[in-house]
Amino acid sequence: MVLNRVFNQPPVMHPKARQDITRQNVGELFQTAAFRDLVANRLANSVKIPTITYDGMGHVGEDSRWDVFYEFSDYLRKSFPRVYESLTVETINEHGLLYTWQGAQEDMKPLLFMAHSDVVPAGESTTEAWTYPPFSGYYDGEYIWGRGSEDDKSNLIAMLSAIDCLLACGFAPNRTVIVSNGFDEEGGAEQSYGARCLAETLLDRYGTNGIEMIFDEGIAGVEKRFGTDFALPATAEKGYIDVTVTVNVPGGHSSTPPDHTAIGYLAQIVRLIEDHPFTSQLVRNNPTLTYLRQAALYSKAMPEDLRQAILSSQSPKKLLDYMDSDRERRAMIRTSTAVDVIQGGDKVNSLPENASILVNHRIAIQDSVTAVKDHYIQLLGPWAKERSFKLYAFGAQSPPENATLTALSNTSDSGDLTLTAHYELEPSPVSSAEDPRFALLAGTIKGVFGDDVVVAPEMLTGNTDTRYYWDLSPQIYRMSPWRACHDPRGTRMHTVDERMPIKGLMEMVHFYHEFIRVVDEVRIEDT
Repeated sequence: MVLNRVFNQPPVMHPKARQDITRQNVGELFQTAAFRDLVANRLANSVKIPTITYDGMGHVGEDSRWDVFYEFSDYLRKSFPRVYESLTVETINEHGLLYTWQGAQEDMKPLLFMAHSDVVPAGESTTEAWTYPPFSGYYDGEYIWGRGSEDDKSNLIAMLSAIDCLLACGFAPNRTVIVSNGFDEEGGAEQSYGARCLAETLLDRYGTNGIEMIFDEGIAGVEKRFGTDFALPATAEKGYIDVTVTVNVPGGHSSTPPDHTAIGYLAQIVRLIEDHPFTSQLVRNNPTLTYLRQAALYSKAMPEDLRQAILSSQSPKKLLDYMDSDRERRAMIRTSTAVDVIQGGDKVNSLPENASILVNHRIAIQDSVTAVKDHYIQLLGPWAKERSFKLYAFGAQSPPENATLTALSNTSDSGDLTLTAHYELEPSPVSSAEDPRFALLAGTIKGVFGDDVVVAPEMLTGNTDTRYYWDLSPQIYRMSPWRACHDPRGTRMHTVDERMPIKGLMEMVHFYHEFIRVVDEVRIEDT
């Protein structure tokens, strides 16, 4: 393990040009109750439109469940007339929205913001548990309540509100600004009708690495750790693979069972999988290492033994033990394993002929899709051999040694063990925290949230729509720019009582407003 080189915390950055905009918007407008309520109601009314994406939805134009997105697009047009009059707004594949604010300097690569308008279902079984109905969009003066209020309509409304404010002041960008809004980010990994089509359009238009930098959703970006406020834009995200493990054995009447049914065999396999996790590693290109270094240098209340373990690089085991002691930290450095779905059995007096599990993996930066498959083969191959099972591993048959098909067919307890993979995504490229574009982001964050905020890159354990945008820019950041402390009960995305604090929403508007201006004033090659 080798710690990343430390980068110095950048200075606070504020826009230098058009100080009248700073006075008019940041100093005055953003502080008014009327503007706060305007933005809150924009979000609240967007939440009332149930733009739900379900798993397994049919093609756009064929599945009527997509039709609600027409209502959402109409709502945005009516809510932001100035944006629609001044920007080029394109509809991609029926419900994807591409906003282009053309800059005066064509040789400056565009700044790209991403968001998505779809939400996960609220769940009928939990409807009664919500403080307010999940699609009420209720605004109580402190929070906007409802599904999608945080993930991710808050970002979209904040982006468009910031642009609207700049347009009202007559701001004309030098650098083109793009907002790319997808509509099926929550719809599962197998197919994308939104982000994929949007990314293909942008790649055709601007070419490989034709975008200066990309900013998409992520965790609530400013949170307290070690007694210190940290802003944590993710500069990489883990890979993804689902693995189905299926056991097939002869059936029969339950009155004369074998020692193990298909479900019994599957239980052995589940235990094997969970008892043999992937190895935790702190590799050099994992942004978690840079975060740890920054935390050790700048945090106010880190335990001294941990601080020294990070700074000295002499205690790798102590550092690994610290990361492994908490599941959130562990996920940053290990390929995760989650046995999420199990199926098997039809009737109580009938032996199950097959049983299966679906296992989700988020692939750590040091691993790969192939490494996950090899892990299964190495782990379950000996199990199958010992029990004379035929192993079909990811499309290839591996019959047990010293066993013929005839012998297998005459062994009552023998069967088939099949491994299949669904949706394979390698870990993302890592955006460098030493790049001048990261310094622009970090400086703007400090300008909005305060110079005492420590900015450090982090690994995102989930996946965003940026997986389709990797070829557009080497610098991709994932973060929702608001303080998590505004909701003391923690973020509530994807669960009961999802809500967005109005203070956080206003911070998002402020950030997008300032980031557009800061990046507009800088030619990257000159930084």
